Amino acid sequence: MNLTEELRKLAVLREEGHLTDAEFADAKRRLIAEGGIAPAAPASVSAPREISPTETEAPAGFEEVKFRSSRWSSGNLFFPDSLTLASDALLFRKGALFGSSEEHVHYSAVASFKINNGIFLSTVSIETSGGSQPIFVNGLWKKDAKEIQETIRAFQRRG
Repeated sequence: MNLTEELRKLAVLREEGHLTDAEFADAKRRLIAEGGIAPAAPASVSAPREISPTETEAPAGFEEVKFRSSRWSSGNLFFPDSLTLASDALLFRKGALFGSSEEHVHYSAVASFKINNGIFLSTVSIETSGGSQPIFVNGLWKKDAKEIQETIRAFQRRG
């Protein structure tokens, strides 16, 4: 096999969770250094591995943050939208009189992030690479929209 195919295999293993980012980087480095000869597969590939707490933790000092739409914005008087930024993904929740809908999106699946600013409030549009409909959160304060954008960017740079 050529180097490109081997690198694709490593990427698939990382996406499926069989390799950590550190294992992926090490295997990729060895693969390139050896000129396309596949490195020995790590033991974690053959059997599911335990995920250590440090692999799922957010950057130092990060706490889960929840943002709610202002009740003054359209469609949020009784059931305001909420967007929660957790250590592993973001969770969008849209309430209704009977039930609610929730969407859980990993930070690596965020394809684009758009902010439309009004005088006081902003509308956030988050498009994903998974093929689902974009997430629209209207009625966020401008500073909250900017904080959401910065947090998502930080997680994407990290991962």
